[in-house]
Amino acid sequence: MFFCNYCSESFLAACSSQKKVNDHLPTVDLLDQQRYTFVARRVIPTEDARYNPRNMFPNASNMYQLTSRYDLRITPDSVVAYLPFFGRAYTAPINPSEGGIKFTSTNFSYKISMRKKNYEIQIIPNDNNEVRNLYLTVSPSGYASLNITSVNKTPIGYSGVIESNQ
Repeated sequence: MFFCNYCSESFLAACSSQKKVNDHLPTVDLLDQQRYTFVARRVIPTEDARYNPRNMFPNASNMYQLTSRYDLRITPDSVVAYLPFFGRAYTAPINPSEGGIKFTSTNFSYKISMRKKNYEIQIIPNDNNEVRNLYLTVSPSGYASLNITSVNKTPIGYSGVIESNQ
């Protein structure tokens, strides 16, 4: 009796763990096929401590909730960014409506690797003079963080989720 219970519990445990692994496969497929959108939910600006008034308050957070939809759309032939920017810009755009991080790149490199159970994606837009690198770290459950390094702006980070392109 004990052996039967042990075997059935082991079988059920194996089935349940298999189900968890299979739940994450769609995210892996989206990343490999380059058909997904990173939807930003929070922004984490990296500001110079000398100019940051929040340093007067020791428990202040440097993370902001986003209330509108901002995203980074990845397809095999393009990368389209529509993201807000909070931080220091060393040059201002000529058109004030061109603030933030907004661009479309059709000439880019896309490298994906695995590190500590997370997927790390490096995107380098070759046809954009403003953005140097985009680093996207995606967990198996679909949560992600995006770090952007620009030429004329301080680095900025975002946290959010991965969605399928529709």
